[in-house]
Amino acid sequence: MNSNFEHFDTHRLNAISIVEVAQRLGQTWKAGTLYKTHCPWHDDSHPSLVLYRRTDENRCHCFACGKGGSVIDYVMQHEHWTFQEACQWLSQEYGISTTQAYYFTPRPRQKVREAPAEPVYTYIPMAMLDDLVSVENSLCKCLMHMFLPEAVKWFTEEYRIGSYAMGNIDDYTVFPSIDQQGRLCNLKVQHYETDLSSTRFAHSDADSCRWLGAIWAREGKLPADACFCSSCLFGEHLLARYPNSMVALVESPKNALFGALAFPQMVWVAAGNKSMLSRKHLQPLRHRNVIVIPDCDAVDEWTESIGLMKDLANFTVSDFCQRMAPSDEPKFDIADYLQQRWVSPPF
Repeated sequence: MNSNFEHFDTHRLNAISIVEVAQRLGQTWKAGTLYKTHCPWHDDSHPSLVLYRRTDENRCHCFACGKGGSVIDYVMQHEHWTFQEACQWLSQEYGISTTQAYYFTPRPRQKVREAPAEPVYTYIPMAMLDDLVSVENSLCKCLMHMFLPEAVKWFTEEYRIGSYAMGNIDDYTVFPSIDQQGRLCNLKVQHYETDLSSTRFAHSDADSCRWLGAIWAREGKLPADACFCSSCLFGEHLLARYPNSMVALVESPKNALFGALAFPQMVWVAAGNKSMLSRKHLQPLRHRNVIVIPDCDAVDEWTESIGLMKDLANFTVSDFCQRMAPSDEPKFDIADYLQQRWVSPPF
């Protein structure tokens, strides 16, 4: 290697998004407003390297071994490269010019860690869901007050919404997660207020969310060691059925149902929660036209996350809920907006 190596613009190199660099070199996981990945400084079976992606704090830090550093530091350690090799790779990958011609060639990238084996998932027999599909659940009872009963029944069948009895409540709403291959990954159950005069009408009980997969495993209806897939979008199975339709991506299954009833020309899918916007989670949307409608309090976070995946699909992020939200409702969502339009306050 010639010692007369090029001069690199290290300021610009260290300003490259460390999240994007980590995604090019491996896999990242969303953790609240941050991202995590495997730490290259130690044998890290559980992702413990936190990626700080703010412009003024573009670095990484491992809370397991205490090490970390800049973008260049991360690439050097991840690939076992020298400073010059890491800078050259970053310069070439991101089109950042240097002040001299190249005088060396970096060693080939080394695969320093085998990708973790994909877990063996337990898929729930579809017959167990077939026995539950019904409009006799708390959310569908609410929807019947706002939309045509025929439309509610139609989308109940489309999304395979069910009813479930638990404790002294017999109308829990069942939201199944069915993937593109038609496999039943899990079933979320939640209860909603059905009293039209209540200020909580069509809103869920705070502590009512359960997962039927885990319940059935405890009851012996499924294997006790069952591992359920958690990366399935609600409504994912409809994407193959309507391959040319615009897709609307929202946070919760309830929002997806409200949206489908109000705007049936689009396929409505739900991420499940605001932290599930990972590349793996959104793979079924590849090459689709997708309008993303975050809840009022998640617009900035979702805009930033979606911005890292522009190559995956034609995403358009809408701030509709943020613009429509009353000042006293910080968690306003598309279902809240539609409910205001369809249900007049009782007097």
